[in-house]
Amino acid sequence: MTTDIGRRREVPRLFWIALVACAVYVVMAAGLGNLLSAAVDGENHPIADWLAGTWIPVGIMIIVGLYFARRSGWWKDIWHEHPVAVGRPRRWWWLAAPLLSLVSTVILFSLVPWSEASAGIIVVVLIGALGVGVGEELYFRGILVTALRAHHSEFVVLIVSSVMFGLAHVVGYLIGGLPLGLILFQVAFISMDGALYYAARRATGRLWVPMLLHGLNDAALFLQTAGRNHEGAEPPATTGVIEIVLIALSVAIAISVLRETLRDRRERRATADTREPR
Repeated sequence: MTTDIGRRREVPRLFWIALVACAVYVVMAAGLGNLLSAAVDGENHPIADWLAGTWIPVGIMIIVGLYFARRSGWWKDIWHEHPVAVGRPRRWWWLAAPLLSLVSTVILFSLVPWSEASAGIIVVVLIGALGVGVGEELYFRGILVTALRAHHSEFVVLIVSSVMFGLAHVVGYLIGGLPLGLILFQVAFISMDGALYYAARRATGRLWVPMLLHGLNDAALFLQTAGRNHEGAEPPATTGVIEIVLIALSVAIAISVLRETLRDRRERRATADTREPR
């Protein structure tokens, strides 16, 4: 199914197409990644673990995602949108999402036990984590958001893309043997992160902003254990206040998007009423 646009044929912006793309990414990153990690005895060889378990599968999926974005005709909308921080109504306070996320990441980096990590592990973790940030944001805040926007309200876009981002991590948690209660908590927490990355994209109008924030945050978490644990360490207590603020901010963003959706719906109804013959 394609639609003629000049000489190019655009792929229809359908939810199931984006869902398949995200599912393939998860299977490759978590499934193939864990298989390759086991093949190189990643438990005892952390550098080989990152190279085989993260660089290879994530690198492949980034290339596939970029190819799809270019060939599908979605490229521009995947990467750019009008920033709400300078739009009407102007929501400059949305910039708090990327700024506070950056502050939290800086704190995490300051607590990394640098003396315990070799230069090699620092390099492979930093590049690998940035790759994860690029890959996950490309698929969830890029391809998925673009497909959802074609047929759904912005509130639906926010909720669905954020929840799917959280659910995408279930595979890794199941492989890691986490209990159900902890999995549900992690899914809820990561879904909140998804809402904040969505806000970072909309506030700045650029997909590369959440990509960078996501990648750096993951790198800081992974380096808490000198790169020996792909799930990363638990955030230190010193970030607790910022985390509470970010939770409140994610709720405020959801309310803001809901109001935006209701306002757009009223405007469409008003426009339709003026066009009806009297």
